[in-house]
Amino acid sequence: MTGLSLSPLLPIPFILILTVLGLAAAAFRIRISRAGFVFRTLAVLAGAAFLLSPQWRHTEGEDVQDIAVVLEDQSRSLEFGGRDEIAQNAADRLAETLTDQGLDVRRIGFGSRTETNLANALTEGLADIPRRRLSAITVISDGQVQGDLEIAASRLDVPVHSLVTGNPGAERDRRVDIVSAPRFGVVGETVELVFRIVSPGETGTLTATLSVDGEPYTTADLAIDEDVTLTVPLHRPGDRLIELALEPLPGELTPLNNRAVTALTAVRDRLRVLLVSGEPHAGERVWRNILKSDPAVDLVHFTILKPAEKVPVAREEDLNLIQFPHVELFLEKLPDFDVLIFDRYTYRGVLQAFEFEQIARYVERGGAVLIAAGPEFAERGSLANRPNLDYILPATPSGVAQENAFLPTQSETGLRHPVTRTLGSSRDWGRWLRLLPAQVRRGEVLMTGTNDQPLLVVDRVGDGRIAMLLSDHIWLWARDFDGGGPHRELLRRLVHWLMQEPELEEEALTGHITPEGVLEITRQSLGDEVPAVTIITPEGDEETVTLSPSSPGEFTATADASLPGLYRLETLDPDGDVLFALASSGEEHIAEIDAVTTTTDLLAPFSEVTGGSMTTITSVSSTLPTIRRVAPGRETSGTRWMGFPRRNTKQIEAVRIRPILTPWIGFGLIGGLLLLAWLLEGQPWRRNH
Repeated sequence: MTGLSLSPLLPIPFILILTVLGLAAAAFRIRISRAGFVFRTLAVLAGAAFLLSPQWRHTEGEDVQDIAVVLEDQSRSLEFGGRDEIAQNAADRLAETLTDQGLDVRRIGFGSRTETNLANALTEGLADIPRRRLSAITVISDGQVQGDLEIAASRLDVPVHSLVTGNPGAERDRRVDIVSAPRFGVVGETVELVFRIVSPGETGTLTATLSVDGEPYTTADLAIDEDVTLTVPLHRPGDRLIELALEPLPGELTPLNNRAVTALTAVRDRLRVLLVSGEPHAGERVWRNILKSDPAVDLVHFTILKPAEKVPVAREEDLNLIQFPHVELFLEKLPDFDVLIFDRYTYRGVLQAFEFEQIARYVERGGAVLIAAGPEFAERGSLANRPNLDYILPATPSGVAQENAFLPTQSETGLRHPVTRTLGSSRDWGRWLRLLPAQVRRGEVLMTGTNDQPLLVVDRVGDGRIAMLLSDHIWLWARDFDGGGPHRELLRRLVHWLMQEPELEEEALTGHITPEGVLEITRQSLGDEVPAVTIITPEGDEETVTLSPSSPGEFTATADASLPGLYRLETLDPDGDVLFALASSGEEHIAEIDAVTTTTDLLAPFSEVTGGSMTTITSVSSTLPTIRRVAPGRETSGTRWMGFPRRNTKQIEAVRIRPILTPWIGFGLIGGLLLLAWLLEGQPWRRNH
């Protein structure tokens, strides 16, 4: 190809200025000689032409192939119903046909196990493709795509054809969507979750089972395609796994989306503690200081100073003491408290037998009692002598208080138990000076005193818990006697264990996902060995990992968690009950599993805006649309055909440039014209006559 081009020696605006000045100078000579003016003007124009440097450009090249991009969906949803085979077959046949048409076919896979972002695939796939050679794009997918396709369409100047693989009319699938679910809830209250059941082709109701922590909670008939609100109570703190499941539909694409799972954390609003002190003593203020220092604790404290049978000498209006409201507290308000603490309590006729019976029932129904015993525990008024209460006590007195110095020590079980496991070394603790000998009937001994006698005993009673501290000298640690000790942390953990806080459970399972996508599994146990843990991935796949001891009472393991979503961990405790934990990485729900049926609703508008076609491929034997090469500006789609515009692009191999005005020609032409102008203006032949 040959053509004229310019290669200016100076900036064009500067050339224009010089040309205008030259023409103005020539105009001043027009009165002297019009012929001279003409030649001066021609000289100026010749100078301008020389500065523009016109050239003959001869380009040698050859036509190059237009490019056809085929985007192949390789996401998880395409695997359901054998649609991946249909897509692969369609892509192979299409690539062969396009190649026969003389197109350079670029096949690009997109999509992942979690999403099919078509907008990103277009941006990344076309990054290294020359746009002048791009003829058209073909998307092969099940239609379940994500991304802002409206913005993607505005950036394209070529048609996008869609081949949707699958049979929308014949596919069946049920799914459960979570419309709204809270992330947190308050223990003792209820939370509301909104679900929607989607089942194309079905009307009426479907039976759904709502489970909490893997245990069925209720079964109900829920309306299809309507938002349904379900209420779930939160009885204890920690992570709650809430799941709504449907029965599988015969012949449906996948049962993975027949259940919707969400996790929320139940927290306590306030910790309500009732502290009953039998008499003033040095350790009473320690209890008050620890409990009052926690802003989440509501403390009600009574100290019984006067026995019920004692007759007051002064008149009632002159008394500074108030009557202990035992009837209101232990018959009416006791279930409202989270923990009941008896601090050196001795029987003085204040609490009646039926009230002790109420306390025992309170523990069995999920309450918590802590007994901090002093010398009174071995006397006649001991709580161990209350028939309606003693049967829930894990230990009973076996002698009078021993007034000898001893060093509190963690027992073998205490070294594994979460309450005492990480309190530090007992070698660094201070001594206590009093211990109540006791006979342990059941439960776990976490701390011991002289000659391995029990010091701290904990036990489970029904749904509740009870703990006994067989010494009233923990206040010595608070006063830094003999170096002190971790009194505040010990009592805090003990109260929270009584409250059944998940992190202090003896048999517990937790999971955490690091930013690097590693699932860290921690198992707490009092045993020497623990069973393997089953990991259920967000896609429903299962993997089993074996845990190894990392410290006394703790076992750990790691696993890959690169897939975003909610991971569920399951194992068994020593009683054979299921322990579970949750670990979340990114979004809890995966788009590739939530919606899996073939659809044209997302790709049809996209193809229409770009001038492309929409075709459904139902099987490997389905006929593909006809391929047509069309001229630029013509229609690019029609009934059962796809248009691929001709781009007429050439690849340049060589360029030959030949200047029209060489320096010798340019200077000679300009000088000659100026010489003629001077001769005509001077007219020397006229002066000779």
